[in-house]
Amino acid sequence: MIEDLSGVTPSVVRSALDALLLRHEVIAHNIANVSTESYKAQKVSFEQYMEAFSLDASTNAEQATLRQELDSMNQLIESKSELVYSTNQEVELDKEAVQLTETVLKYRAVLEANSKRGEIMRMAVRGRGGQ
Repeated sequence: MIEDLSGVTPSVVRSALDALLLRHEVIAHNIANVSTESYKAQKVSFEQYMEAFSLDASTNAEQATLRQELDSMNQLIESKSELVYSTNQEVELDKEAVQLTETVLKYRAVLEANSKRGEIMRMAVRGRGGQ
């Protein structure tokens, strides 16, 4: 019921957080293998999939299409097949540390935005007086 009330936003947030978590795991794996001979750094690329989503889904049909796109994105995240790729380059620890920090900041920003959305929903349900 809450899902219907807030549209597809929770699904988009969940997909974004899962994709960022995957990126975090890959970066951590790179850092852990920095001294491993012949190990090549891996990267995660999901932004092009997320950018392709039509987030302006106001009708039921548009929301259904977006849900299907999100389902396919979630399958990619779970399988990691198309999202994780080798760079064929050695791990550069300083770059990995920067990317890790950037990923953590993005993750926190998505969580914060989702929290604000929740606060707005609570205000709407309670009314302006907070009753």
